[in-house]
Amino acid sequence: MADGKKADQLASQAAEAVRRVVSEAEQRAAEIIREAETQAAKIRERAEADARAQIEAAKRALDELGGTLAAAASAAMPKAETEEEQPPGPHPDPEPEPEAPAESPGAPETPVSPPAEPEPEEGSPAEQAAAENGGAAERLVAMKLAVDGKDPAAIEAELIEKFGPGDRSALLRDVISRVR
Repeated sequence: MADGKKADQLASQAAEAVRRVVSEAEQRAAEIIREAETQAAKIRERAEADARAQIEAAKRALDELGGTLAAAASAAMPKAETEEEQPPGPHPDPEPEPEAPAESPGAPETPVSPPAEPEPEEGSPAEQAAAENGGAAERLVAMKLAVDGKDPAAIEAELIEKFGPGDRSALLRDVISRVR
């Protein structure tokens, strides 16, 4: 009987040792999970901060490009249109045109035909600038609106307002797919 008691005692000690190891393993597993969740939260926060910084940088770049494009479009406008937009008050005198060089007395006259007049373009100055830039202005405005979170209908409405009517379905699909 002593052997039976000893066997029971050994079995009890072994069972207790197993319970202790399982309990420690469960505690360690819970600790590992907490550490992993903490690390995942830190990584997610860092990624979100990086994404926000990249979005802000993209918005700034779009704003800068928009300003550059607006300046280019203003420079491309005919002089009469830009003079109307000048504020009242004193304006600097225009630069005088340089004088034509004097012809030498013995030089034969060569007939000079005037340069061909370009055909007047139809549409607003914004449409003309957009046509000259191959739609770059429309694409830039559409991209900025999409980055700002506008839906395709709002983007198209604003493009129609700024550049006139036209089929922009391919442009809108491309811009929306790039932003999202």
